Amino acid sequence: MKLGLFLTTLALILMFAIVGVVNYYVSYKTDSREYPWAYRSDENKPLLVGKWSGKFIEPDSIEKKISLVISEPYTKIERIFYSIGLSNKRRLYIETNKFDGFLSIENKFHQEEKYKVRGFLNTKNIQLFDFHLLANVKETLPYHYSFLFTEGFWNKNEMSFILTIVFRKSTMPNNLKNHEPFLSKKVRVSLNRVL
Repeated sequence: MKLGLFLTTLALILMFAIVGVVNYYVSYKTDSREYPWAYRSDENKPLLVGKWSGKFIEPDSIEKKISLVISEPYTKIERIFYSIGLSNKRRLYIETNKFDGFLSIENKFHQEEKYKVRGFLNTKNIQLFDFHLLANVKETLPYHYSFLFTEGFWNKNEMSFILTIVFRKSTMPNNLKNHEPFLSKKVRVSLNRVL
């Protein structure tokens, strides 16, 4: 009796594990088709996800380091939970042309500003993208400045985009939309993949 119960339990656990492993790989294969910028279908294929870094010179001739980390839409842990049948609400909301990540900008005094970013890939050419900061305002009285990131392009281990730095007078910090920028400068930024 005990042996039969043990064997039945063992068979259920093995079946559950086999179904989980199969679901994991099916999920990965599906995502490598839907998110070709995030998951590999072959080992030599370059991906947008990962860490990128470089330098740029601000309009006032100050050099700054910049790094961008682009996250996978689904981590391995999220995929494991999804594959064994535990629903993941996040999976329902990620569109195939959107990405999330983190951006950090470091000045010569090693002071670092960190931002969460969200980006959009061109649906016709995934090597073209734009992104923005989710908290897009930095207070430096008497001004606010914000960043815009446009005309992004990535290929293998190189990336570039236009960084627009927008300055506004800081009279009403919670209502920037009503204040026209008094200065706007564009800088071309080039990044390399951190291997």
